[in-house]
Amino acid sequence: MLITNVYTGNPLLDDIIENARCILFQGVAGAGKTTLLLTIAGNLCSKYPCVYISTEETVHYERVARDPDRYEKALFTEAYDLDTLLKVAITIPFIKPKYIFVDSINALYRLEAGRESTQAKQALITSILLETVERENGKFFASAQVRAGESGDVVASGLSMLEFYFDLIFEVSPEGPQLRSIRLYKSIRPLRVEKLYFSIREHGVEWRVYV
Repeated sequence: MLITNVYTGNPLLDDIIENARCILFQGVAGAGKTTLLLTIAGNLCSKYPCVYISTEETVHYERVARDPDRYEKALFTEAYDLDTLLKVAITIPFIKPKYIFVDSINALYRLEAGRESTQAKQALITSILLETVERENGKFFASAQVRAGESGDVVASGLSMLEFYFDLIFEVSPEGPQLRSIRLYKSIRPLRVEKLYFSIREHGVEWRVYV
């Protein structure tokens, strides 16, 4: 099919992303999720209005400052508790962004999981953001932190909710000091290879070819 936008810079991934509305990258800390989101944002936010929400740290500002023209139409903001994130989500529809990024979507859920209203707030926030990009015919990109499950497998906090809202989920894993891998976790279409590999560079993601 015709890919109208470059997202990650990898044709195999971009082909699948083109058909999705809500895209999630899940993985352990340092796996490269933020780098992937910033790479996608850099490929889109010079042309289209975007909102990028960080719920963890502001280290991404250093990367953005190196090449600000790529993020010319992006609004960057932070939210460090669910109430603030909800306020941001309620405001965003008035901005009418075509693309929304949240890094990470479940970090605050993990911190406030014991509270009775947490799941309802998280669901409301996610649904508002999704409805916003649907109205603008855009996409919602997010990252998710993972934890060790009861069986020893690594799973994202609030996984059942994430699986409900996100129609495309990738699992990102470290393979070495600078090498990372990405595989398909959930999709309506298969990826033509089991894993894809990339390196983290100062400018973003550099895709690697492995036989």
